[in-house]
Amino acid sequence: MKPGIFVNKIDHKLNNNEKVFSSLRKNYIKENIDVRKKLKEIFNSPKYVYKIDVIIKTKTETLNKTIIGISNDEILTFDNEKIKISDILDINLKN
Repeated sequence: MKPGIFVNKIDHKLNNNEKVFSSLRKNYIKENIDVRKKLKEIFNSPKYVYKIDVIIKTKTETLNKTIIGISNDEILTFDNEKIKISDILDINLKN
């Protein structure tokens, strides 16, 4: 005969998921700062005069765009589109 298994009674609220979410949120904020840093480098580069071709990787797709400016939390494209910086995972100059 096998011995019984001890099961401890849980009499308090568990919040393990909050800690995991918090950890993921910190990584998201770090990535967003890196994108802003890259944008600053692009707009301060000697290649940028009025417009510059870039490859933008978002949460859902990869875009080939010509950007002309930045406004608060959005990038302005030559095609008159606005792309939220928070949606951008990576941005690089097009070769």
